[in-house]
Amino acid sequence: MLFLTATPFQLGHGELCSVLERFNGISWTGKLAPRCRRDGYSKQLEDLRAALDAAQEASLTLDTYWGHLTGNDLIIDGRSFTDAGEWWEAVQGNSDLTPGAEQVIRAYFRAYEKMKTAEQHLRPWVVRHLKPRCLPQPHEAIQRRERLVGQAILGNERTETESGLVVAGDVILPFLLAARATSHAPDSRPVFAEGLSSSYEAFLQTRIINNRQKRKDPAGEIVDYDDDYSEPHEVTDVVWRYLDQLEILLPRGDAQASASHPKVAATIKRIVDLWQAGEKVVVFCHYVATGKILRQRVSEALNREMRQLGAKALGCDSSQTLEELDRIGQRFFDEDSPVRRACDENVLELIEGFPQLHQHRDNLIKIVRRYIRTPSFLIRFFPIERRRLTEDDVAQAMDKPDQSNLTLRELLRDFFRFLVERCGEKDRERYVEALTRIQTGAHQGSEVIQSYTPDELQGDTLEGLVPNVRLVNGTTKSETRQRLMLAFNTPFYPEILIASSVMAEGVDLHLNCRYVIHHDLCWNPSALEQRTGRVDRIGAKVERC
Repeated sequence: MLFLTATPFQLGHGELCSVLERFNGISWTGKLAPRCRRDGYSKQLEDLRAALDAAQEASLTLDTYWGHLTGNDLIIDGRSFTDAGEWWEAVQGNSDLTPGAEQVIRAYFRAYEKMKTAEQHLRPWVVRHLKPRCLPQPHEAIQRRERLVGQAILGNERTETESGLVVAGDVILPFLLAARATSHAPDSRPVFAEGLSSSYEAFLQTRIINNRQKRKDPAGEIVDYDDDYSEPHEVTDVVWRYLDQLEILLPRGDAQASASHPKVAATIKRIVDLWQAGEKVVVFCHYVATGKILRQRVSEALNREMRQLGAKALGCDSSQTLEELDRIGQRFFDEDSPVRRACDENVLELIEGFPQLHQHRDNLIKIVRRYIRTPSFLIRFFPIERRRLTEDDVAQAMDKPDQSNLTLRELLRDFFRFLVERCGEKDRERYVEALTRIQTGAHQGSEVIQSYTPDELQGDTLEGLVPNVRLVNGTTKSETRQRLMLAFNTPFYPEILIASSVMAEGVDLHLNCRYVIHHDLCWNPSALEQRTGRVDRIGAKVERC
């Protein structure tokens, strides 16, 4: 009997022992019976449970003693430590410690020994596969992941320290008021402060939550979350005064104010930088309100960037850019156009190598054509300053590398190979159907409107949204999630996927994306690992590039 589970392993040790007890159902007679026999097996299981119990008890004891450390315990040889790692090095072998520090040291080594013993008992029963930290050969010297923490999101270079984003200027006051409100309710879960740390919009929803209002805002709408929620304690009048001042400072619907939020602004900048480099990116956030505002503000930023880049290249006013780009892109739909012919011929040449795709040939050619004629692709990969594109321009655009040094031609070939080698006919049809719905070929008009479903819009209007930025959260229907997930896992739209925890497990987003932004962190490292695991998978873009 073999029990398989995805990582991280999330069974408690009591549940693990219950699974192992199922082996009592095997035949314990005959030549193939386990040598330990039934009695020996029961004894092994009993010892395993005892070892795991002891390891858990020792770990909880260490956690308790660690939590009781005070400022005096952190003073070693006259020096007060603020960094846990440096303090830990200083206490090793030091005999002049406070009783609290000594308790932590003893608890640590006891927990270490108990966990080692538990590991020895687990060894016959659990096989654990760890993904290598480096890329496959011949690139084994390159780390699979690069973590950019805090301020590092603002640039491509890794910062020497892992310091957070700076809160400065006009945005200091809202955070100060939130801190004051929190100080007056130290025993409650400061939902409003957590919301403010995510976005102003999340704060404006969470600030009104207390036991009396039953999670409803003044308009009577339920305040929604995608992750677990626990009701905070009663909010006092003093706290309410701070929160009321905060709402005055953060008026609802103020686009400029919401985009000035330090973390929202940093996320937008990083997304725009990656988009300019031809890269896809998935953004994870906690609050529904934050996801919706990120979709709106990222759309506005990309729209503004396309207008400015287009105006510079075309020598026209930015207000006319999208119309000019639409006129250039329209040539890909004209029957007698050289660029349409060149596009179709290049795609057809790729498809010819995959006979299993011939029945989808027309749809795949149309999908590619609709993709490369979008303003998003034209601006980044075509010499639009010529206004009248040629067949050579099409070939060069398909061979122009993105930041990962992969071209559209290579991405298309990899995608077609994936459809043939990794997908059955039904899955191929699902991918083609999803792309037909999502890949609009334009950034405005009826075609864009039809690509959205009401559950994806979630009450927002299409004004300002661009179709290469999409949102998925707990209110998105399962079939819509599936369609967006499938489309994102291709070289086409969407290019930016803003998601909540509903897309953090069990979905593939790795074939054409190698960037994850954790806009909101989770307290559980396993949750962050699961998020990152959406793009760090076998056959991921990072391996191919």
